[in-house]
Amino acid sequence: MAIKHGYVNGIIGLLWAVCASVGTSVAPAQTASEVVLHNFATSPPRGANPWAGVIRDAAGNFYGTATTGGPHGAGVVYRVDPSGQEMVLHGFTGGADGGYPYAGVIADPEGNLYGTTQWGGTPGLGVVYKLDKAGHETVLYNFTGGADGSKPTAGVILDEAGNLYGTTFLGGTANLGVVYKVDPAGHETVLYNFTGGVNGNYPQSGVIRDAAGNLYGTTSVGGAAAIGGSAGYGVVYKLDPAGNETVLYSFMGGSDGSHPYAGVIRDAAGNFYGTTQYSDGSAGWGVVYKLDNAGNETVLYNFANGPGGFYPYAGVIRDAAGNLYGTTVYDGVGMGGTVYKLDTAGQLTVLHTFTGGTDGFEPYAGVLLDAAGNLYGTTCQGGLGGFGTLYKLDPAGQQTVLLNFMGALDGSLPDAGVIRDADGNLYGTTNSGGTANLGMVYKLDPAGHETVLHSFTGGADGINPQTGVIRDSAGNLYGTTELGGTGQGVVYKLDPAGRETMLYTFTVSDGGLPCAGVIQDPEGNLYGTTLRGGAAGVVYKVDPSGHETVLYTFSGGADGGAPLAGVIRDSDGNLYGTTSNGGAADWGVVYKLDTAGQETVLYSFTGGDDGGYPRAGVIRDTEGNLYGTTFNGGASHAGVVYKLNPEGQQQVLYTFTGGSDGGLPYAGVIIDPAGNLFGTAQVVYKLNRAGQETVLYSFTGGADGGSPIGGVIRDAVGNLYGTGSYGGKYGGGVVFKLKPE
Repeated sequence: MAIKHGYVNGIIGLLWAVCASVGTSVAPAQTASEVVLHNFATSPPRGANPWAGVIRDAAGNFYGTATTGGPHGAGVVYRVDPSGQEMVLHGFTGGADGGYPYAGVIADPEGNLYGTTQWGGTPGLGVVYKLDKAGHETVLYNFTGGADGSKPTAGVILDEAGNLYGTTFLGGTANLGVVYKVDPAGHETVLYNFTGGVNGNYPQSGVIRDAAGNLYGTTSVGGAAAIGGSAGYGVVYKLDPAGNETVLYSFMGGSDGSHPYAGVIRDAAGNFYGTTQYSDGSAGWGVVYKLDNAGNETVLYNFANGPGGFYPYAGVIRDAAGNLYGTTVYDGVGMGGTVYKLDTAGQLTVLHTFTGGTDGFEPYAGVLLDAAGNLYGTTCQGGLGGFGTLYKLDPAGQQTVLLNFMGALDGSLPDAGVIRDADGNLYGTTNSGGTANLGMVYKLDPAGHETVLHSFTGGADGINPQTGVIRDSAGNLYGTTELGGTGQGVVYKLDPAGRETMLYTFTVSDGGLPCAGVIQDPEGNLYGTTLRGGAAGVVYKVDPSGHETVLYTFSGGADGGAPLAGVIRDSDGNLYGTTSNGGAADWGVVYKLDTAGQETVLYSFTGGDDGGYPRAGVIRDTEGNLYGTTFNGGASHAGVVYKLNPEGQQQVLYTFTGGSDGGLPYAGVIIDPAGNLFGTAQVVYKLNRAGQETVLYSFTGGADGGSPIGGVIRDAVGNLYGTGSYGGKYGGGVVFKLKPE
């Protein structure tokens, strides 16, 4: 039976957005005051995901852009010195100064940098900017989205008089892109409006300029093949100083190539060289082409015919001997990508194949060549931090990573909740961030000071912990990661000094993908669930020596399947939990597992008024009643809070409407001595014994955080503690405290 949690997670994402708007506009009066104890960063502070390549000055410094990350999450302009030390010259805010620079930078003789951002500016449709040597930014032009263009994906070039030239992907009279000029005073002139059809449209790349002032570039679609209703496959064009366009070549979508996302270079004889992203329509793997000054095309290399990788998103550069160099986004097998050399005889040599690991992967940018024959470029992904690299390839093809774009070191995206010790310290995990951007375990003291106890590396210690931790009397922490180890997740122990022991790594046959955390019995045995193993997941036990026993294997039928939640244990050793699928109506079950491994289905959800898809587990009171939530079902299909007595009779205590009262509860509930229940359902709520709900706090998604999917805990005086997966000062989530009013 198929696991449905992918569908469920999609619904969660949708509701987060809906509830954010509800909470902002019609939030009920708060009955608790919030204190943000810690703000996690949303993204790598020094930039992430560099789509563009780099330039290099005479002193050996590199300059480039990272599309995301930075102090405001909207990208950066950076400098890397010859020793590999990075300095952020400007962090875009996404506001008036621009945001998300997909293009790189150029420099003038004084060392000023120029570039574009695709977003930001006063109307939010991109800017042309200048950055002086001190890092002070001047917005030279704000695109309005009208006749002047919008969304420049390409950078600019500079002439001797200080004029800048470039393209916008959209805008213009037909909203199909423009070629523009911006003078030193910031005045824009539209040199050409693309109108579609045979003249091309949607110029994704920039332009080059010859000594006579002619501009040359490509459009990603359009051309002669656009006749008859086809969108066309792109053109190479020339624009004279008077603004007259000549189409030099129209790609026909066959073996000649299609969709030139990159621009062109030109040799001394007037020949052009470039790449197309595809060939044979969108089915082929791209080509390297030459276009003579009479407009005759020669395909120098077709990536479908060899091991050189495929999808050459970037263009090419050329050395003095006529060899061409470039990159492909993917290699011949998977997603790694390649750096290649194409000699004058059309022989292609793969200089480097990216592994998708610490060397990086997905090199959307091309390469830079120095006088010694070294190549320099960037990868959009991978590296030690997972957010891309700046690399060097020597003439022998040996790669050196000069810079790793690193994650938020204090963590981000705290999807799980927290636990609290007797001294008031909180412990939890983040799904992202840390030294390798693969998540971490943290401690937060009562004053809100964070200590990173462990950063996951992606090796045997695990990857991306989505669940929280438990703590024993000696101060050791225990938890799971959904992936890592041998690839199927691990159970780990962290001692008070932060030393991790991998207690068990799953291998599929014995379980895999432990989406839930663990509990511990008095003998130190750990119990939990996995999504994989058998037909539909398992319940397992790991003893203190690290030996695993599969206690039960779900079939996905009437006994349930896909246990997203963990288990609880009673004094007799029986385990209780939920499955998100399976049961009589395939809407999930509540089950009991005795000490002999015999399962009893206590309740099968119908998906109607009684709820369905219980994402969270259950709690148990002293009388043996179980309490929990369902993610779906109920009258409004927004979930319910339910009670199950020892005889298996269910009572719906509350049905969420999906409005200001919350909805789609991802987390379960806790209970106080008076029998009140507390939980999160995009809001923090309290439910009294009569089933009356009080919304204690409704998040705005701003500085107070948002999406509290990890649930809450409660201290002796009634304060609640939890996490918001998003929002906060830096956008990466918060740890919060709610004080009753």
